[in-house]
Amino acid sequence: GFLGALWLLPWIILSKDEPSNAIVDEKCEFGDTTILTNSNSEDDVSLVLERRCLDESELQNSSLTKEEISSPSAWDEATKLLKDAPWESLFKSKAIWAMTIAHAANNWGLYNSLSWTPTFYAEQYNLNVHDSALFSLAPSVAGAICGLSAGFIADKVLASFEESDKNDEVRTTVRKVFQGIALLGPAACLITLANNIPEQPLAAQFLLMGTVGLQAFNAAGYGSSPQEKAGFKWSGLLYSITTLPGVIFGSFGVYVTGQILDLTDQNWSQVFSINAGIDIIGALAFIALYNSKREFD
Repeated sequence: GFLGALWLLPWIILSKDEPSNAIVDEKCEFGDTTILTNSNSEDDVSLVLERRCLDESELQNSSLTKEEISSPSAWDEATKLLKDAPWESLFKSKAIWAMTIAHAANNWGLYNSLSWTPTFYAEQYNLNVHDSALFSLAPSVAGAICGLSAGFIADKVLASFEESDKNDEVRTTVRKVFQGIALLGPAACLITLANNIPEQPLAAQFLLMGTVGLQAFNAAGYGSSPQEKAGFKWSGLLYSITTLPGVIFGSFGVYVTGQILDLTDQNWSQVFSINAGIDIIGALAFIALYNSKREFD
């Protein structure tokens, strides 16, 4: 947490929205501007954004003042964005609540998997740290593969309906199906584990691989929703406000799991049951409330 806070400060100060805005070392006496220019590449004739300083004559010929020409700071841009945001509409949107709840449910399961899986292998099967770490690696690999596959499949399906009059309905269905897989799939694996923890670690690993792998299907669920619900101006903010509660809820889940294990003498079945229940709630909320129709431009 402390290292994360240390990283946050330079990120806030130095980060830019676009690569073209990243060169900030040069101080411009009379302000700066961004212009379209040729890329100057032999095999690329596209136009690119280029930042350059204004000279005194350009400033005098302009109706803008030096202060008006100078680019606003990242803090000023962020402050203006937050002031202009359609907060009332955001909080009233059922789809936004669907994304937030699904994200929170996903993070509860994901953070628990990342934090407690090695401990589960060590306590349940008496594996040493090295072996339990190796067993914990496979679910992450499954998650990477399934996440990439989900995005590819969803894009193919949506591309085939791109010219359809029912494009929003198709997108809504695709998001609900993939998010349903991302939460109900892991719930099924966790319920199986809760009812009967396998005697062999390989069997448990198969179910935990299913949990994390299927969870990654959210890449084509709530993970793609901000770009559909909001335009360029608000999609970043939308992702942030649906992510923050999820991060808090997921982190709280790690603590709660530790408390449950301490109070129940390491009853992993109870932990898996709770995780499955939260996944089911998240899936039902998303399926009931979400739609892909653009709301915020």
